[in-house]
Order: sequence, then C-alpha cells, then structure tokens
Amino acid sequence: PANKLLEARAQDAPTAEVSFDLGMSTLQVDLSGSGVDGPAGMLPWPVIETIAADDHGCFEIVSAEPRRLQCMSSMTGRLASLYATDGPPALLLSGTLMHRIKGVHPGQDTQLKLAPLGRLSAFRVLDTATGLGYTSIEARRRGALSVHTTELDPAVVDLQRRNPWSQELFRDDQIVCDTGDIAVEIERFEEDQFDRILHDPPVLELAGDLYGGAFYTQLRRVLTRRGRLFHYIGNLDSPSGMRVTPGVIRRLEEAGFVDVQRRPEAFGVSARG
Repeated sequence: PANKLLEARAQDAPTAEVSFDLGMSTLQVDLSGSGVDGPAGMLPWPVIETIAADDHGCFEIVSAEPRRLQCMSSMTGRLASLYATDGPPALLLSGTLMHRIKGVHPGQDTQLKLAPLGRLSAFRVLDTATGLGYTSIEARRRGALSVHTTELDPAVVDLQRRNPWSQELFRDDQIVCDTGDIAVEIERFEEDQFDRILHDPPVLELAGDLYGGAFYTQLRRVLTRRGRLFHYIGNLDSPSGMRVTPGVIRRLEEAGFVDVQRRPEAFGVSARG
C-alpha cells in the first residue's frame, strides 16, 4: 500500500485507493504535498517512504510514527513479527515462517489445511496451536459449533491483538483461546471432546514434543470415534518433510489412529480416530 501511494504521488494524482488494515479493506484518501490524509490524520511522506522501504514488514502508526508489528518473546527470546503477503500477513518466528507463502498466501493455506477435515458444521474443533488464529476463525465461518485453541507464546498473542485479520478470535465467544502449553493443557480435556482436530505445530526443531507418541496418544483420546485429524508438517517432498513424515505416520498409527494418509497438497497427513 505504501508503494501505491508513492506511485500516485509520482503521477500527481489527487487521491488514491489504499488499505490501512493490512488488506482487509480499502478506502480513498486525499494526497497533498505534505502527505496522505488517512483515517488517523495526516501521514507525512517520510513516514510512507519508511514503510515502503521495507518489502515484507507490517506497520502500525503510533503518534504519527511507523512502528513495525513485531514483539520479542519474553518466554522464548525469539522475535515474533508479521510478514506481509498478498493476503493476510504470515507469522514469522525468529526468521522462520509459520505459513506457506510460495504460490499461496496464508488465507489460501488455511483453506488447504482445513479441507482434509471435511465438514465442520455443528462439530467441535480443537486447533492445537493458535498462531494468528486463521484456522480457528475459518473453522467457525464454516459452521463449527465451537473451537478450542491454545497459544504458547505471549508474543504471538500480542501480535494477534494487533493484527486486523485476527480480531474474530476476540469477538467470537465460541472460540475459546487459552495461553499455555498444549502438551500440558490437553491432559485436562475429556475423552471424545472433539470431532475434528487441526494440529499445526511449529517446526519439529521448535516443538519436538508436539510430534511425539505421548502427545499423539492424547490427541487420539480427546478425538471422537471416527473423528478426523489433520496434522500439518510442511512440504512432504522437501528434505525435512521426507525425514519427519514417516515417523509421524508411524507414531499416529501406534497411538491408535487409522486411515493415516499423506496429504501433499495440504503439506501434512490426515487420519481418523
């Protein structure tokens, strides 16, 4: 959006169509020699130039100054930030993207992850790792009766609150958001509590326990008989995917899941309880 404003200025355009909420909506703004008359007041051109110089950063304006949407985690010591895409922003943790951005944007990635779960209408859903909340929000849009989700990192929760695309997490009372370690929290859930589970953990190197047999046994316990699970892994044909996927499949089967199948189009595996 900042580049579009600079292009409009170069063409001496009096107005421009631009988004101030990371692409969720657009509005027409007036351009002048001083800057852009936005919804929060006048934005000077130097501020817009600063934003435009960062290809992938997302910004909020605080006291007329650009502030990058990022937060250092007091828990992990890792920097969490929003990464601009052609759709909703992606989550970047310590330089590692938590969403697919090659050939798809995070909104499309969310659709691909939920597809293996089939119908969600009137079902109870567990989203094991909230992230920016896109899968929880989309599950409710698809008619899920309720969604329970847990996020470990307070820095990510901070970004949820600052990301326009995550706001349904806080508006929808049928999305229950916990902060904590899902590997611990899952032990307090009842047997057969969920009809669908979306398990989208960080990469193995950051969250090894969420790929372990003990955790998979807990997933099986809380999933109804014939309920569905989708486990996001990453590109199954990448070196990492080829190394991790066979062990994931074996441990899911040992935990009692059946019909465990590779789902390369969704970068993961599906299974039934």
